[in-house]
Amino acid sequence: MLDPRDKASQVALRTSTFVWNRWMASCMAAGVLLLPAQGTWAQESGGAPGGTPQGTGETPQGAAVQGTAETARGGAVQGKVTTSYGDPLPGVMVVVQGAKRTAVTNYEGVYAVKDLPPGQYTLRAEAEGFKSQRSRVSVGEAPVTLDFSLEMDLMNSEEIVVTAQVPDRKVRSSSAISTLSSEEIAARMPRSTADLMRIVPGFYVESSGGEVGGNLFVRGLPADGSYRYVSLMEDGMPVFDSTELFFVNNDIFVRVDENLDRVEAVRGGNAALYGSNAPGGVVNFINKTGGETLAGTFKASSATGGLFRYDANINGPLGNDWFFSVGGFYRYDNGVRYPGFPASNGGQLKANLQRNINLDSATGHARVTLKYLNDRNTFYLPLPLRGRFDSAGKLTDYDFVDGFPLEGTLTSPDGVNAQVPLPEGGRLTLPLDNGQQQVGGSVMAELRFYFPEARIEVQNNTRAMQFDHSWNAVLPFSLQDADTWARSVVGEGTPYRIVCSRLEGSPEFGTGGCGSQNNLVALGGQWLVQKPMSNISNQLKLTQYADLGPTQHTFTGGLYLGYYTAGNRWYFNDVVTDVLTRPHYLDLQVLDDTGAVVRGVTQNGFRSYLGSYTNGDGDATIIAAFLGDEVKVGDKLRIDLAGRVERNGYIQFVERTAGVDLGDPTTSADDNVTRGTGNIQRVGVSFTDWALSGGVNYALSDSASVYARSSRGYKMPLLDQLLTATNPSDPSFPRTPETLWQNEAGIKVGGPWYALAAVAYWMQIQNFPSQDARVDPDTGETRFVTVYAGKARTLGLELEGAIQPIKYFRGQGMLTLQNPRYSEFFEGAEDFSGNRIRRIPQVITDLSGTFMYENANLTVNWNYVGHRFSNNANTVDLPGFGQFNVSAGYTYERFTLSLQLLNALNSTGLTEGNPRVDETQGAQSDLFLARPVLPRRFLVSLSAQL
Repeated sequence: MLDPRDKASQVALRTSTFVWNRWMASCMAAGVLLLPAQGTWAQESGGAPGGTPQGTGETPQGAAVQGTAETARGGAVQGKVTTSYGDPLPGVMVVVQGAKRTAVTNYEGVYAVKDLPPGQYTLRAEAEGFKSQRSRVSVGEAPVTLDFSLEMDLMNSEEIVVTAQVPDRKVRSSSAISTLSSEEIAARMPRSTADLMRIVPGFYVESSGGEVGGNLFVRGLPADGSYRYVSLMEDGMPVFDSTELFFVNNDIFVRVDENLDRVEAVRGGNAALYGSNAPGGVVNFINKTGGETLAGTFKASSATGGLFRYDANINGPLGNDWFFSVGGFYRYDNGVRYPGFPASNGGQLKANLQRNINLDSATGHARVTLKYLNDRNTFYLPLPLRGRFDSAGKLTDYDFVDGFPLEGTLTSPDGVNAQVPLPEGGRLTLPLDNGQQQVGGSVMAELRFYFPEARIEVQNNTRAMQFDHSWNAVLPFSLQDADTWARSVVGEGTPYRIVCSRLEGSPEFGTGGCGSQNNLVALGGQWLVQKPMSNISNQLKLTQYADLGPTQHTFTGGLYLGYYTAGNRWYFNDVVTDVLTRPHYLDLQVLDDTGAVVRGVTQNGFRSYLGSYTNGDGDATIIAAFLGDEVKVGDKLRIDLAGRVERNGYIQFVERTAGVDLGDPTTSADDNVTRGTGNIQRVGVSFTDWALSGGVNYALSDSASVYARSSRGYKMPLLDQLLTATNPSDPSFPRTPETLWQNEAGIKVGGPWYALAAVAYWMQIQNFPSQDARVDPDTGETRFVTVYAGKARTLGLELEGAIQPIKYFRGQGMLTLQNPRYSEFFEGAEDFSGNRIRRIPQVITDLSGTFMYENANLTVNWNYVGHRFSNNANTVDLPGFGQFNVSAGYTYERFTLSLQLLNALNSTGLTEGNPRVDETQGAQSDLFLARPVLPRRFLVSLSAQL
């Protein structure tokens, strides 16, 4: 449960006691400080900031006028704010428009604005999760009493969404937009950044790999994982200009903590206009900024699996129009799949400083945001399973192999600080316990000014980042019977033995804790990837508001510049282990007739040292221009049209490699070690493409609208593709961007106790690449394969809704139905046209019900993912699965106790197969590798508010 006094707790308020906090109001007050003297930054009408004078008493669309005025004493306005059920609402911000005065309701819902000169004023009461209301009042020497009763806004349709061509209310936007407030985020207690986005319709999320390294598939677009078609942003700027690189899923740059104010997710074709290479969607993580009053949250959490986490954020005024926010987290976690060392360890620190600026000709602000991240997380990969199939070959049931527990992992402590001989001498240390590690930070500067006389807004954002990213993991490729594998290596009739050489006494396989009753070995790899990365980008945006005859226009144009670098040092080694949780590295030894060791096939568990090595450095330059216009025709119709032109230039330097035998006679592991030759190849290429999107929104009422949109977008090739495709004549060499065509239409409607958004869409993508690191399970050879497949299309329907028919219950849910298929797909001699797009389900749903009574609440959540195919041939089938999550909480004064049971019934649903092998193994066998959802975890947290 969430504390109703914290801005990160307000939905819990409306879903429990409706007790809203001062923190939320103070954060809203920060926005009021930015209002120009004659208007707002973004009006509900969508017109110019100076278009409607403040304090005139006019009521914008969707704002109800309520309240009574009666005589009191003093030159002030005072009153009480309640919910529609009559409960007092603390933390509501009451704004005196035109006077730049605000007040925040106390715990009884009472507010007071004092020392107002006599005159006519319009007061606006607003609280996140409720529809804002306005009322006009006359103030004289005697005080005036004005009460408000706020109606719930179940899906935040009144919220101003900034991740759009023109900031506006969600209900009036011609795009598919989902928002998550800080309280909704905290109520879900997501295990990872990817897990947070599970609630967004049209998003299919794979988050079973741990806290980072998640995969997001949007609207059925074919991808090999990562966030290929979705841009992750912080405060409106990309966290990295490329949505993915090899071994980089962009959620490695984002952590969810108490600094986060809200998340805005835009889906569909309009997203291509907001960020580089984001044709499928944009997810904008918006941080808290300081408000008029000092506020803060301090939270301590613990969970099964040895999790200890501490979060904090404090924000507020510094005086003289200066405001600040600072916070972060530290977390230590052994992990729900304990690998023998801490699975996660590290934290993040964020801070921003803002100065509001009021000049004679302009009003605006300057803000600087800093972030430092030092964190590492184990990357969980597929686990050993044994399946059962029906007569048609479809997987009907499965269990972990004998001796392998539900909470197990194939990550081995034997791999921590393992030593690998280098061709030039010396040894390479493999820091497996670092997992996916990021050390670095970013700085962002924002300048924003509005010039009321010219009705022009200028905004410039500059962001720079630098991170050292490393990727360490043990990757299982295949499972084999131990003796069958050994004989295939040493030959039939050759004496051998398998030992756990790192265990005391080097016991033989099947004895002394070496091996298990399953008699299996896992052939895999231990890979280290070192990837230093940097990025600097700048976006300048100009907005002109104009009234042309009967229409109101918002013209927006701008220029985006970006430059990023990515280094690559890949060290791929092959290993063999037993099939236990936290497995042992095995050594296969050839014996003579007396049983003496003749030679070691493996050494310290390594089948091959540095079977693959990559050394490269690349950079990319981005320049893009965008221009658009939103037209308001009367009070109901809005039309927008916008375009973007972008050019990406890539340069990659790649070292050629060769194999060398290091000459150790005691092992075969060093017979073919890959080394750099010193011969550096330069590869350069550039691409230019364009995006165009047009939409229309028609208001059926103040709280209902219909919209339609059609668009063309693009996705540039990856810089890292030039690491493995250096010859322009190579079929895998990138030649042209991908092209996406999208059409969608939807309805948004809301009432006092319900809200619904429905979107139907069609999407087609052309020239998309199918690429993966694929491993031959027999030879262990790793190849990065890229195939430009042809066309794919998706038809889909997204539903998002919420109900609250009574005070004590609230329901919320989303449903995605889609049919993603390859329309043209040839891979070698294989024709996969008409097949389902791999890894993507046809059905996705997430449903929650919350029961509230006074200061307590209980939420039950269920999410379901339909069956998927793990490979393009549709021969490896992963069954659908569901998960239950339960949370409860209680608030007492400034303290909130929260309890959560994640994956309450311990579902073992398979989120993905084994993507590095499934394309080569053909039909699914009874013994296979796949990655299940994370096991059950019980979490408790205690938070306190300032």
